[in-house]
Amino acid sequence: MWTTQTKIFEQGDIKPMKYMKKFMALLATLTLALAMAVPAFAEAATTTYTITIKNGTGTYKAYQIFKGDLYNDTLSNIEWGDNVTDEGRTKFGNAADKAKRITTEADAKAFAVEVAKYLTDPAAGTGTDSITGLAAGYYLIKNTSVGEGEVYTDYILQVVKNVEVNPKSGKPTLDKQIKHNDNGEWGVVGDNQIGDTVEFRTLTTVPIVSGYTEYTYVIHDEMSAGLTSNVRSNDDVTIKVNDEDAKVLDKIYYTVTVDPENANKFTVTVDVLNAIKDGKMAEEDTLYTYYTGILNENAAVYDVGKQNNKAYLEYSNNPHNNTTTNKTPEKVVYDWTFKMEVNKIDGESNAPLRDAKFVLSKNGNCSLGTIGDDGTPSTTTDLINLIENNDGSYTVAPAGYNGPVVKVMTAGKITIKGLDDATVYYLYETKAPAGYNRLTDAVKFKITATYNETGDHYTSVTAAVNDVDQSSVSVQVANNKGSTLPSTGGIGTTLFYVVGGGLMVAAIVLLVTKKRMNSK
Repeated sequence: MWTTQTKIFEQGDIKPMKYMKKFMALLATLTLALAMAVPAFAEAATTTYTITIKNGTGTYKAYQIFKGDLYNDTLSNIEWGDNVTDEGRTKFGNAADKAKRITTEADAKAFAVEVAKYLTDPAAGTGTDSITGLAAGYYLIKNTSVGEGEVYTDYILQVVKNVEVNPKSGKPTLDKQIKHNDNGEWGVVGDNQIGDTVEFRTLTTVPIVSGYTEYTYVIHDEMSAGLTSNVRSNDDVTIKVNDEDAKVLDKIYYTVTVDPENANKFTVTVDVLNAIKDGKMAEEDTLYTYYTGILNENAAVYDVGKQNNKAYLEYSNNPHNNTTTNKTPEKVVYDWTFKMEVNKIDGESNAPLRDAKFVLSKNGNCSLGTIGDDGTPSTTTDLINLIENNDGSYTVAPAGYNGPVVKVMTAGKITIKGLDDATVYYLYETKAPAGYNRLTDAVKFKITATYNETGDHYTSVTAAVNDVDQSSVSVQVANNKGSTLPSTGGIGTTLFYVVGGGLMVAAIVLLVTKKRMNSK
């Protein structure tokens, strides 16, 4: 065979040479194709992808839960990923069938919760800003650590190319507001007269609760000593979903607990899981929680301090550990009250006077009735009750105050504490200092205050007295001396006697003269 073949080749047979050329050409083509294909195959086998995490605050791990054959950004022939345990594969069954049943975001969230229980380490990749070296597939992304105020999250992500993700933390938020009684607006600052009811509210967002079987959602609230909390039970708190009157949350979904050692401190625990399940609220809604307090006699006056109400929200932050919680930053609002200084002076010399009597009212047409010698009016309906302090000042008494109260103030130089701004007050003099005339008209005054943006400092406090603006918070009340008659035995009385005696003599003379004329 070999010889024959040699021979044929030696004889220069054209046909074998022709086939040889074709074979060599084919071989060369095949060799070139293989040379091009090998790198392509190698690249396909080793191609990896990167997940870039935008605005993440913790450390993330990627667990491969599905893998398959990648073609044109599509994964086919799906099977379980490298990080699903044998137990998980048994529980969930065929991977391809399971993947087909995940058709919505809700399905993906629910499956993420379940499959997270059946994962093995090491994960496919770990990172803070990015996770690299990932083969094509579907991955469960989990937090291994979180930043301050953040929550743990689980979500499923398709990785068939480089992708960017912006993790949705589901972290709830809290804001705090006080209602200003002058304009009815909600903000960070209010001011009141002692005894006024002060309205507060917190605004908290409903969290993303997917993956949680239990969820802690507790509003912590505390009022300072100058306020008296009215919160004692569920009946003292109202929660509105998105601040809609038609969506007042039923009290079965929250519990109010008052601190046994501090009646100004309480919590509101909201059952968000059941409320969401029952359709009473939805994830990312806002809850408006309303309650009140009273500005009491211990309230700090503006130049000494102010009252505050502070709150924060405690919330679950790890669906895999029901015992761990985080909290929002504490938010604070402020309530202020003011004072007015009353100075009694001589109308001519401006010298200070003592022992005048006054009452205080918000009524500019107050009827005092009969005023007694001690300056006490018989009608006191519109008068403000006051607490007389040891230093001679007076404080507005709140309703229900158990100590002694007065309505009449003794003034030389006094201070009245616990007044509201933008409120018109009237001082009525009920008794003037000895030798002076009592004022016939009330003294009208109004305090005006302004604050900084956060409400924790005042920028100015001024007053208008009888509609005249002044830079200080004080009232100058002037009395003028009265006209008095001389006492008994004085010259005035003597003059009365003399004049009276003269008139009598003249009358007698006139009578006698008239009789004489008639007799003629």
